[in-house]
Amino acid sequence: MGLKKWLLFMVIFALSLTIVISLLIYFQAKGPFSEATDKAESYVLENNLLAQVDKTYVYNNTSTFYTVIGSTAKGEEKAYFLPHGKSDEKIMEVNLEEGISEQRAVDLVMKDVKEGKLLHAKLGVEEIGPVWEITYVNAEDNLNYVYLLFDNGEWWKRISNL
Repeated sequence: MGLKKWLLFMVIFALSLTIVISLLIYFQAKGPFSEATDKAESYVLENNLLAQVDKTYVYNNTSTFYTVIGSTAKGEEKAYFLPHGKSDEKIMEVNLEEGISEQRAVDLVMKDVKEGKLLHAKLGVEEIGPVWEITYVNAEDNLNYVYLLFDNGEWWKRISNL
């Protein structure tokens, strides 16, 4: 009986240690993203670009941008694209009423997708200008990216079946 208890203790200890180490690694890895998005939010609020922030995320292409979406003091819904680090890129902005909505972009992409699962929709900047990046997994479990022009919803680029 003593050997069984000792083995059970070792298994539970090893499992617990693995879980704790995994959580520590996860939170350590997530820290820089949280700090960077917090800085982006602080920048738009402190410079009175937005009065309220609704959503912030990282958008990667050839350059990395932080997309900050929210409303101005006048109630306008806007998105600001702040370049990461020391970059030659300029801060860009779009008025969300001047382009297609996130839901409209998702609907345009997913209308012909049978049994697919939406992973995310992000507003970002590409060389052509502001775009919606819609990422989904299709019925065959293949990863797909579709880029729609923010202005009018036209399909700009598609990367299929990864």
